Amino acid sequence: MTNESIAFRAARQFVHSYQDEYKDLMKEHGEAMDCWDCQSFLQLGIDAFNWITRTDQETRKAIYDKRAQYDQDVDLAIASLYAEWLKPCEFAEQWIRLQKARDFKIDNLEQFQKCCEEARAIVEYNEGILSNPNFIVAQEEAINAYRRGETLGF
Repeated sequence: MTNESIAFRAARQFVHSYQDEYKDLMKEHGEAMDCWDCQSFLQLGIDAFNWITRTDQETRKAIYDKRAQYDQDVDLAIASLYAEWLKPCEFAEQWIRLQKARDFKIDNLEQFQKCCEEARAIVEYNEGILSNPNFIVAQEEAINAYRRGETLGF
């Protein structure tokens, strides 16, 4: 159109502005949804960590209460769960950095980081202890001594 009316030019400018806003909003919406997904992923990790910890505590309490006998395979399986739990943490930490770079707040971040710290400490401890065959023998001897009433506590 050679002789565009003022109304046509204004309409075209408004359409372009409208399209630009749509593109910006969709980008922001996508980033916000990504943050939401990140939080959901972290919550899955928190929940899984809590289930491992609960299982570990209940297993040890059952041994202490003499409802179950110590089983080294159970100890190794629980230790393995903590090690497996740590594997997605590097991915999660990269995702967290991305959300922080976007200035998003992650509601469950501190709780997830605490789980990571605890899991790493548990795995490091278990790797040191479980790789030492003398510890395993000493642990079984201590449990047996407790069962025989030769110790005050477990």
